[in-house]
Amino acid sequence: MSLVLELANYVGITAFGISGSMKGIRKGMDLLGVLTLGFSTALGGGIIADVLLGIMPPTNLVYLPNALVALLASLFTFIFL
Repeated sequence: MSLVLELANYVGITAFGISGSMKGIRKGMDLLGVLTLGFSTALGGGIIADVLLGIMPPTNLVYLPNALVALLASLFTFIFL
Protein backbone atom coordinates (compact mmCIF):
# COMPACT_ATOMS: atom_id res chain seq x y z
CA MET A 1 0.00 0.00 0.00
CA SER A 2 1.35 3.44 -0.81
CA LEU A 3 2.33 5.79 1.96
CA VAL A 4 -0.39 8.32 1.10
CA LEU A 5 -3.16 5.70 1.27
CA GLU A 6 -1.81 4.28 4.51
CA LEU A 7 -1.63 7.74 6.07
CA ALA A 8 -5.17 8.53 4.91
CA ASN A 9 -6.34 5.22 6.41
CA TYR A 10 -4.86 6.06 9.81
CA VAL A 11 -6.25 9.61 9.71
CA GLY A 12 -9.71 8.20 9.00
CA ILE A 13 -9.47 5.58 11.74
CA THR A 14 -8.35 8.26 14.21
CA ALA A 15 -11.12 10.67 13.19
CA PHE A 16 -13.87 8.08 13.48
CA GLY A 17 -12.43 6.74 16.74
CA ILE A 18 -12.55 10.24 18.22
CA SER A 19 -16.06 10.77 16.85
CA GLY A 20 -17.42 7.58 18.39
CA SER A 21 -15.67 8.24 21.67
CA MET A 22 -17.08 11.75 21.91
CA LYS A 23 -20.57 10.36 21.43
CA GLY A 24 -19.99 7.86 24.22
CA ILE A 25 -18.68 10.56 26.55
CA ARG A 26 -21.72 12.73 25.84
CA LYS A 27 -23.96 9.79 26.76
CA GLY A 28 -22.13 9.34 30.07
CA MET A 29 -20.46 6.00 29.33
CA ASP A 30 -17.53 4.66 31.33
CA LEU A 31 -14.10 3.84 29.85
CA LEU A 32 -15.13 0.43 28.49
CA GLY A 33 -18.19 1.87 26.79
CA VAL A 34 -16.21 4.70 25.24
CA LEU A 35 -13.50 2.32 23.98
CA THR A 36 -16.09 -0.06 22.53
CA LEU A 37 -18.02 2.70 20.80
CA GLY A 38 -14.86 4.32 19.44
CA PHE A 39 -13.51 0.99 18.17
CA SER A 40 -16.76 -0.03 16.52
CA THR A 41 -17.21 3.39 14.91
CA ALA A 42 -13.64 3.48 13.60
CA LEU A 43 -13.45 -0.07 12.25
CA GLY A 44 -17.03 -1.30 11.94
CA GLY A 45 -17.61 -0.15 8.37
CA GLY A 46 -14.46 -1.85 7.12
CA ILE A 47 -15.30 -5.05 8.95
CA ILE A 48 -18.80 -5.14 7.45
CA ALA A 49 -17.41 -4.45 3.97
CA ASP A 50 -14.87 -7.26 4.30
CA VAL A 51 -17.52 -9.72 5.47
CA LEU A 52 -19.84 -8.79 2.59
CA LEU A 53 -16.96 -9.22 0.13
CA GLY A 54 -16.12 -12.61 1.61
CA ILE A 55 -12.76 -11.59 3.07
CA MET A 56 -12.43 -13.72 6.18
CA PRO A 57 -11.13 -12.85 8.73
CA PRO A 58 -11.70 -9.10 8.24
CA THR A 59 -8.53 -7.12 7.60
CA ASN A 60 -9.18 -4.63 10.42
CA LEU A 61 -9.17 -7.45 12.96
CA VAL A 62 -6.07 -9.18 11.57
CA TYR A 63 -3.87 -6.13 10.99
CA LEU A 64 -3.12 -5.07 14.57
CA PRO A 65 -2.07 -1.41 13.97
CA ASN A 66 -5.59 -0.53 12.81
CA ALA A 67 -7.13 -1.78 16.04
CA LEU A 68 -4.44 -0.13 18.14
CA VAL A 69 -4.92 3.25 16.45
CA ALA A 70 -8.68 3.05 17.04
CA LEU A 71 -8.27 2.13 20.70
CA LEU A 72 -5.57 4.73 21.35
CA ALA A 73 -7.63 7.48 19.71
CA SER A 74 -10.60 6.50 21.89
CA LEU A 75 -8.45 6.35 25.03
CA PHE A 76 -6.87 9.76 24.42
CA THR A 77 -10.30 11.25 23.75
CA PHE A 78 -11.59 9.81 27.03
CA ILE A 79 -8.61 11.13 28.97
CA PHE A 80 -8.33 14.61 27.47
CA LEU A 81 -11.98 15.50 26.85
